[in-house]
Amino acid sequence: MEAGQWSDCPIIINQEVILVVSNPYDKAHELARSIQESQVFQRYLAAQRVVDQNPDHKDKILRMRGKQMELNRAQILGQGLPPDIMSELSQQLAEMRQYPEMNEFLEAETHFFNLFQDIQNIIQKALDGELKG
Repeated sequence: MEAGQWSDCPIIINQEVILVVSNPYDKAHELARSIQESQVFQRYLAAQRVVDQNPDHKDKILRMRGKQMELNRAQILGQGLPPDIMSELSQQLAEMRQYPEMNEFLEAETHFFNLFQDIQNIIQKALDGELKG
């Protein structure tokens, strides 16, 4: 059976027939559409478009991402967080927040990431409850 072909598919467990009434793939697509239509995502897209039009702003964001990746890598490898990189990242963020369009981008991005994290937590809690129950 291919992805997306789960709706109304009977499943037999211990000689009991269970009818699957919703397709998780359809629900995932519905969730993706809902996120795309959300005010949080639309704000993020608009802010990203504005930043993308300014090469200097775009470059600053890319450099900041590079520093964030260095910190993440150090954290994953169990190394201490390099104070020089943390200081540089903090300085870059403070500088970026001086520009209204970059500040808007950072704020919109934070709200979008929070939305995404909230959705992941909701799904995880629901599944954890079923698996532990």
